[in-house]
Amino acid sequence: MVTEAAGILSASSLWFWSLSGPFRLLSMVFRSPPPAPSPPGSVAALMAALAALGAPPVPEIFATMAEGPIPGGTNPGEAWLESHGRSLGHFVDGAWLKPAGRASLECPEASTGRVVATVPAGDSSDVAMAVAAAAAAAESWAGLGGPERGQRLSRLAATLAGDRGGALGALLALGEGRPLCRSLGAELELGLRLLRGLEPPGPGWAPLGVVAVVLEGPCSLLELLWNLGPLLAMGNAAVLLCPPAAAPALLLLAELCGEGAALPPGVLNVLAGPPALSRALRAHPEVTCVTFLGAAQEELRARLWGSPCRGPRLGRPRGGPRGGRVVAIVLDSADLDSAAAAIARAAAAPPATLPGGGCVVLAQDAVAAALQRRLRARLGGLRLGDPAEPGTEVGPLPPGVPPPEELLQEAREEGAQVFQAPLPALPGGGRRFCPPTLISGVAPTSRCLREPVPGPVLVLLPVRGPAEAVAVASALPHAAAAALWAQDITVALDTADRLPQGLVCLNAAELPEPCAADAHLEEVLREFGCPPWEQPPKVDEPLSPPLTVDDPGDPELAQAVAAARGAAPGWGRLPGAARARVLRAAAAALPGVPGSPEDGGSTCSTGGSLRAALLRWAVRAERAGGAVQEWPGGRVLLTRRPLGVLGVAWAWPRPLALELLPPALALGSCVVVVAPPGGLGAAQRLRKALVAAGLPGGVLTVLPGSCRGSGSRLARQRPDGLWLCGRDADCDWASAVGVPRVWGVPEGLLGAPGQDPPPGAERELELRCTRPRCLWLPGGAP
Repeated sequence: MVTEAAGILSASSLWFWSLSGPFRLLSMVFRSPPPAPSPPGSVAALMAALAALGAPPVPEIFATMAEGPIPGGTNPGEAWLESHGRSLGHFVDGAWLKPAGRASLECPEASTGRVVATVPAGDSSDVAMAVAAAAAAAESWAGLGGPERGQRLSRLAATLAGDRGGALGALLALGEGRPLCRSLGAELELGLRLLRGLEPPGPGWAPLGVVAVVLEGPCSLLELLWNLGPLLAMGNAAVLLCPPAAAPALLLLAELCGEGAALPPGVLNVLAGPPALSRALRAHPEVTCVTFLGAAQEELRARLWGSPCRGPRLGRPRGGPRGGRVVAIVLDSADLDSAAAAIARAAAAPPATLPGGGCVVLAQDAVAAALQRRLRARLGGLRLGDPAEPGTEVGPLPPGVPPPEELLQEAREEGAQVFQAPLPALPGGGRRFCPPTLISGVAPTSRCLREPVPGPVLVLLPVRGPAEAVAVASALPHAAAAALWAQDITVALDTADRLPQGLVCLNAAELPEPCAADAHLEEVLREFGCPPWEQPPKVDEPLSPPLTVDDPGDPELAQAVAAARGAAPGWGRLPGAARARVLRAAAAALPGVPGSPEDGGSTCSTGGSLRAALLRWAVRAERAGGAVQEWPGGRVLLTRRPLGVLGVAWAWPRPLALELLPPALALGSCVVVVAPPGGLGAAQRLRKALVAAGLPGGVLTVLPGSCRGSGSRLARQRPDGLWLCGRDADCDWASAVGVPRVWGVPEGLLGAPGQDPPPGAERELELRCTRPRCLWLPGGAP
């Protein structure tokens, strides 16, 4: 009896271990009838199989809560590669393109470096074929209309939601190293949600034409769909250039676009090749827009040339300004256990749109030591391994990202304590893996605070209280999102409101991306469309050479930008009603007579149209609000914040259009204007009226300057936004790439003198002088 009982226990242990986890076992126990008693002969066979497998006993499984192998675990990505003989091509005009006699590029696996496939090395002839196919498809695709294109993109979302989406996630795990549990979970759902129901922002919008998308580094599926969805919804065709490591997943995506008649051939074309091939794309006369993904600002400076107002338009480089790291703030009233667990998960797999910046943890002094102990325990429990395995939490470093050994060694030499969890047996000997790391005791000037640290690395820094935490978070470079833990809801909301990051999460670190929000989605759609007041881009316009503007230094301009930066927090935090009172008082004080010809004044700039603009924007400032959006696990509060310091370079031959200034001032931004001396009389009178009405010093500065190169001089002062009014105000992208928002203002936006702006222009101005803000609140929907 004892022997038989032991055999039955061993059989149960084998059956238990073969499942994916203990919770599946409990589910089967409660939902299924009890198994029939095993014949005596089968008990011996099961014991022999158990001995061969070396399965752990039941008590050990319950103690470790370890998961066993998943039955039938065939990798769909590997199966797709095998179906193509692991020899891929470009995907152009809905078909595979494999040029004869072309050198091959290897597609390595992120974990081990083994070659999983090969692709042909793209060259300028491939670019010409892809652009020609895209140009031929763009006209018919745009002619379908916004609703029909939205339905086609919904079909694509349905395809990706099926089994083929699993193959796409597996290929991303192979090439990029992002764990499958993240790329096929909430990230995929967010991306599919973005694809459904996309339409242009309003009537009269036209597509740009052929848009080139250049992948310069690691790019998640969500980040890719963030760009491709609005790009295609606006009626454009795309040519996507990617490095070899990312090529298999993107080639599968292009193949899936043709399934179910989702996209016509030629609408999405994928080329594999070196980054230098992006110059051939940008120089092609039929490419009207180029956007970059996954590139840091330093890399973008090496890739960009030309100017914002000439040649192909540059879409917002989301991998640069939008990239960054997460700053986590833990106050003394926080639930330390949940905070430590969430922060460790965020370090293991950063948010999809913040690819490799690590995480800085600001803990209040009273809880810093206790939080440090919990973080060490949580980091030590993270599961490292093959990113294609569903249970893996930490995958390898993305391709091209060096291990952070140099930063860690420098931190040790500065006296910091560096904790690293031991590495288990890993694919490829673990050469591409970074152990979960916690750096504590760092100096405020340490390099690991100044620069993002790649990999699952946390940097812990004590702070005295919420005010100091806000100050440190505001000064941290590359801090794109924040997570805040506090049980005191009043302190939590007040601290979150003072944080400058555009994405803030309370008592969680899932950091839902606000891309699916209507307000922010409208802004993304506008990046890839031509409004009715703007002339469509000319495809035959030659690419401008790099501008060479001497920089002798401009102390007066630097002082004006510094004064605006100092005034921006106070002016931006004023209630909208307070700013509206200033604008109304200035409108009442403006003279009703036209300006003199010698100071550039005119009836439209000093008379009724300017007063009407001040009054209209005063009303909008009072009524500015936000929206609440349901989200899994909580709600998202969506608002718009002032841009900060806005530089305006005026170079049109007409007098300075003062109607451009009320939107920025009403919505809380500070403005520095550079315009020719002959047209500043009316602007100076407007400034005097505003100051007399209560406008703080530094909020509006008007400086005389030459037309040529005024944009470059403003860009070198690093304002938060830059408006270029006229081609003579143009600047080179090497200067402007450090400015988060650069806009070549179309002359048609202003309308004719004395007339109201065209429909939709005020909404465009509102979006251009503000930035989105997303506050995630837990609770609500499960």
